[in-house]
Amino acid sequence: MLLHKNFHIPNDVVTTVPKMSDQASLPPPGYLTVSETSLRAGLRFPPSAKLVEILGRYGVCLSQFSYRAMSVTMGLIALFRDRGTVLTPEHLSRMGRLTSDMQGRVTFRCKWLDMRTWDPAKNWSSSYFFVRNDWGLLEKWGKMRDLPAPLHIGEEDIMRLLKVPDVQHFLYEVVYLNKYIEEEFLFKVGLSFHPGRSDARMLKPTSKVPEPPVPVPKAASKRQVRGEDPQVLLKKKKLEGVAANTGKVAPISSPVKIRVPGDVLSHQCVGRRKADDLGEFKRKYDQKTREAKVLEKELCGCRTELANIVQSISLQNQQIDHLQVDLERAQATITQLHEDQRASGEKVAVLEAENKRSQTLITEKEAAMMSFESARVINDFKKSIAFKIII
Repeated sequence: MLLHKNFHIPNDVVTTVPKMSDQASLPPPGYLTVSETSLRAGLRFPPSAKLVEILGRYGVCLSQFSYRAMSVTMGLIALFRDRGTVLTPEHLSRMGRLTSDMQGRVTFRCKWLDMRTWDPAKNWSSSYFFVRNDWGLLEKWGKMRDLPAPLHIGEEDIMRLLKVPDVQHFLYEVVYLNKYIEEEFLFKVGLSFHPGRSDARMLKPTSKVPEPPVPVPKAASKRQVRGEDPQVLLKKKKLEGVAANTGKVAPISSPVKIRVPGDVLSHQCVGRRKADDLGEFKRKYDQKTREAKVLEKELCGCRTELANIVQSISLQNQQIDHLQVDLERAQATITQLHEDQRASGEKVAVLEAENKRSQTLITEKEAAMMSFESARVINDFKKSIAFKIII
């Protein structure tokens, strides 16, 4: 029960503590290795269906994920669920890349997004235990598949799914992913079943598990041995009492309401303490008020800058629209000129054909006239010869 409470595990999930001969990379058949690092990174049981899909797509097990890989994956799953959508392996591949080292440990890298995660432990060594594999996950360490970045998913698609207006808002949403793996946020999006911080406390960094107390054998006889020092016997009894008390658990008692007399509450020391506390609260309130005013001024400046940017973008859009209209008109004019040029070419071809026909007719007429002129001259000559003969 203590393991389930400390590690946020429901009671229907079967867990077991590893033995001295067990290894984290070789869990028992039918069990998964779960490290405390993964629990600090936002892993909750039963695991999310999208986390199961991502692990299956990449071909790795839970214990291969580093704190950064697990925190980024769980943070993005929680963020997408909070915005009413789901994270797919394609979206994760588009936002970054899961890489593994020579030993098979997986981490997350990204070039165009600044995702900041912070692990209090800052190392790979962590306490671990085994959980029964009821979700069909890979139990032993495997070689990670290198999935290509999807080309059909762009930044605009992810921003549309997350309902953010521009890239700056998108970068601001994903810069601090640790806020999405906090217990309250995981409970809000349905990834954890522990409501509130009182029942589901935040996990602390890995610490050494104390060894169970060694059972102390009972005394052979209470009768004082002859010749033994009484002080030595007294020390032995004290040590036996301390060892016996360490193995006992203090009973759980209900809180008792203590009655405080009225004269104690009205004492001068109590009033001075209240005044000091009130002054401290007043100073904190004034400081928070000043910080709020500064933030409000910065917000007003950001709003003004955003309005100016929007106005400049609208003017640029209008200029682009005018240029587009002018371009369409120029294209229409060029098309009309091409049509006129084609019509002029056809007319020139017709005129050239008519000119050729006219030249042919002129040549024929000239030839006919030449032949006719020769015949007339010959006839005149014949007539003149005949006349002379007659004479």
